[in-house]
Amino acid sequence: MTASPSPRWRWSTRCSPASTSPVGDPLPTAPSPAPAPARRKRLGLVVGSVALAVALLGGGITYAAMTLGDDKKDDKNSSAGGAKKTDEPVGGGGGEDPTADPTGAEITDPPGPAPSASIGGSIADEYLGTWQGEGKDSDGNVVALRRITISQGIEGEDVATTFNSFESQLCTGAAKLVSFGSLMVLDSRSVTSIPEDGCSDGGEQTLRLRDDGSLTWTSGDGDETAILGRTEPSDTPIPAEFLGTWKRQGMESGTSMTLVLEQGAYGEVVARWTGDGPAYHCEWESTLADANSTSVRLGPSIVTVAEPEDQCEKGVTETIRLKSTDEAVIAQVGNDDPPAAFRREG
Repeated sequence: MTASPSPRWRWSTRCSPASTSPVGDPLPTAPSPAPAPARRKRLGLVVGSVALAVALLGGGITYAAMTLGDDKKDDKNSSAGGAKKTDEPVGGGGGEDPTADPTGAEITDPPGPAPSASIGGSIADEYLGTWQGEGKDSDGNVVALRRITISQGIEGEDVATTFNSFESQLCTGAAKLVSFGSLMVLDSRSVTSIPEDGCSDGGEQTLRLRDDGSLTWTSGDGDETAILGRTEPSDTPIPAEFLGTWKRQGMESGTSMTLVLEQGAYGEVVARWTGDGPAYHCEWESTLADANSTSVRLGPSIVTVAEPEDQCEKGVTETIRLKSTDEAVIAQVGNDDPPAAFRREG
C-alpha cells in the first residue's frame, strides 16, 4: 500500500466464513464457496490499539502504532454470537493460543459414559459449570476461543451463556435447551457484539460428555468443533505483573502509543490505548477476553476519541505476553507479523 496525496490507512475488519457457535454465527454476506486456507495479507503500517489505523497528514508519511516505524508487513471467525461472514479466506488459525486443549485427545474419541440423573431439571450434573476451549475448523486451524456456562433447566428454557472471541469479533449470547439425552442440544442467539452488529444468532449446536469429563462442542453444520475443559470464573483474572502502563515510542519524532491495563472480569473494559502524533490524537478501549499466567487476550478495540475524526479506526483481537518485568510484546491474533515491544512506564 502506498501513500496518497491525503494519506490514510483504512482498517478493514476481516471476518472468516461463518460457523455456528453456542450463541450465534457471523452475519452472512453474499454467498460464495468457501475458499481454501490462505496466508493473510500483510497489514501495512497501521495505528491502533496495537492494530488501530492512524495516518499522519504531513509529508505523506503513515505512522504505525503497532510497528511504530518498523518495516512494513502484510495482513475465520464464527461467533456467539458469531462473527460477520465475509469473502475473506480462512486464516491459518494462527495467532496466540488462548487456552490449552484440556485433553489433547481427538474430537473423534468415543463418547463418554452415560450422564447421571439430575434433580430439578433435564440436564445431568456432569454438564453444569463453566467450560472453555479452542474452536477448530475441519483443517484443525484455531478459529475461536469459546467459553460457555451451563446451568440447570428444562427444555425451552435458557440454560447457557456464551462468550466467544475471534480474530475480529467478541460475541456473547444465550442458549435455550432443545433436548437432553445422550447429548445436549442448544439453540443459541446473540446478545452483545464487538464491534456492533458483528455477531448473529447461531442456531443449534451440540455438547457431549467425554470419557475424561471434558465436553465435545460441535457447530450445527459440523464445520467447527471444540474440546472444552472446566474452568473457574474469576473477577480478577489478570496476573498482577501485566497491570500498569506500557509505552512504545515511534521512530518519527513525537509519535507514541500508550497502553494502560487494569484489572477486570471477562467482558469488562480493562485496556485503554492512546496514540499520539504531530497531526492526530486517538484513544481506544478493549474488553478482556481471556487471561492466564502467560498471556492476556483483549477483544477488538473501539475508538473513543478521534482527532481528526476520520483518522482513528477500530482494531482487532490482540494478545499480550511478558518478556520480562519491564517489557511486554503485543501481537494481533491471526497475524504472522512480529509482535510490538512495549516498555513499562508505571
